[in-house]
Amino acid sequence: MSNPDAKQWILDSVRVLVTLLMVAIAAGAVYWAWQQAKSHPWTRDAQVLADVVHVAPRVGGQVTAVHVADSQQVTKGDLLFELDPTLYRQALEQAEADLALRRAEAADAREGTERSSGGDLGNLDEEAKQALATAKAAAVVAAEITLATARIRVDDTRVTAPVDGYVTNLQLKEGTYATAGVPQIALVAADSFRVEAYFKETDLPDIRIGDPAAVTLMGYPSEPLSGRVESIAYGIERRNPSAGPGDLAQVEPMFEWIRLAQRIPVRIRLDEPPAGVVLRVGYSANVAVNPTASASLAVATGAARDAGPNSD
Repeated sequence: MSNPDAKQWILDSVRVLVTLLMVAIAAGAVYWAWQQAKSHPWTRDAQVLADVVHVAPRVGGQVTAVHVADSQQVTKGDLLFELDPTLYRQALEQAEADLALRRAEAADAREGTERSSGGDLGNLDEEAKQALATAKAAAVVAAEITLATARIRVDDTRVTAPVDGYVTNLQLKEGTYATAGVPQIALVAADSFRVEAYFKETDLPDIRIGDPAAVTLMGYPSEPLSGRVESIAYGIERRNPSAGPGDLAQVEPMFEWIRLAQRIPVRIRLDEPPAGVVLRVGYSANVAVNPTASASLAVATGAARDAGPNSD
């Protein structure tokens, strides 16, 4: 082999080796990324949720005062609003008077029983008087219960916060008639914030209860949150339900060569958020389970990319 041919053969061999090396590196990178995605599942389909407590009065009446403002933070026991107590105070006074009357009648019945035991039977025998005294004593107990109920109803005209939380979407105004049992104020419970992440069903085998999770909110892309998997839902709504018992199933057509994985809710219980991060129901989030540095970086990058168009 001549010298020029040898040089050409070497160059061709080097090109082939470089090409093969690049293909091998690319295949290794793809395999590594697949393993990372399998071992550290993550999703951009997540949302901040919290318990919403609907506050309803236990009695009905016209609203005379509203003591909170929209988005105000309240603690358990804080006064939210008041109802007109006039009718309930009148019922309380009537119950007090009725109790006094029942007690007087019961005292007279007892005295009559005591006199009859001394030999003065009057127009009633001893057994009849004893029955009358028992009935009067029972009437006193009933009147005491009515009085206690009347006092509770007066107290119920002052509606207080049942939990620590935040007043949300306040629309209650003075003069509104509030019906008993109908919610008038919504409170977002302060200690119930969590993240609901929707993972593909193919990710679930690699997610366990108690696994650590990294959460990045779209509104705070540089402030990652930490948490743990609290629960994994056991079901979602059927896409093709029957209209009712005895009806035929409603089946939508689908392409056999396209099968999208279902998404299952995975609840993430958050740790204490960093200072400056305000959690609100409805925030969008990215979540990585069993995060590594690379997975956390991917989640943060995704959140930053999502927040980019709205950063102005």
